[in-house]
Amino acid sequence: MRSPKASEGSGGALGEAEALKRGNTVAVRDQVMDLVASQGFPVTRQERNLLPTPSVAHIRNHDEPIEDYLDRRSKADSGEYRGMPGVSLGVAVRMSWGKFEPAIRRWEEILGRKAPEPTKPDGKEGTHRLAAEFVEWMMGLPEGWVTDPELGLKRNDQLKALGNGVVPQQAKLALELLIDDEVLERLGKK
Repeated sequence: MRSPKASEGSGGALGEAEALKRGNTVAVRDQVMDLVASQGFPVTRQERNLLPTPSVAHIRNHDEPIEDYLDRRSKADSGEYRGMPGVSLGVAVRMSWGKFEPAIRRWEEILGRKAPEPTKPDGKEGTHRLAAEFVEWMMGLPEGWVTDPELGLKRNDQLKALGNGVVPQQAKLALELLIDDEVLERLGKK
């Protein structure tokens, strides 16, 4: 998605197709609305004006489960809560796993730990860059395998080590296949 402009700060989202149909410039809010709708979340005309903007100020609910946030949002929509709840950046990022959501959840279960944030705001002027911790997690390596600060590796060195590394589950399978072939050959059956 492109960077938002200050002039896009007011008004509701239309969605990309509707904005183009009306001859409007497609705003980030329109793209976000389409993204939310593509995740199966209901987006009505009323909700289009209420899509939350992630805020760094919402630290207290950074690790909040998406379901809890959606429940708070539903209670605000029904009038049970006053005002629309803020969504933390962490919740907003996790809501955007898209079609990979089931795979992320399965891998979290297998590894026994939550997926770390996929990016960190440690680039030039706070831009987000790929987090080595996320790559480490995706590869199924123990937490801190190359990202432990005590190792003294910089981000580029961490990513290089991970990129040159092997996913342990794949290595295990390869070794098992090689060993099976070797055993079969020794037995004269191959």
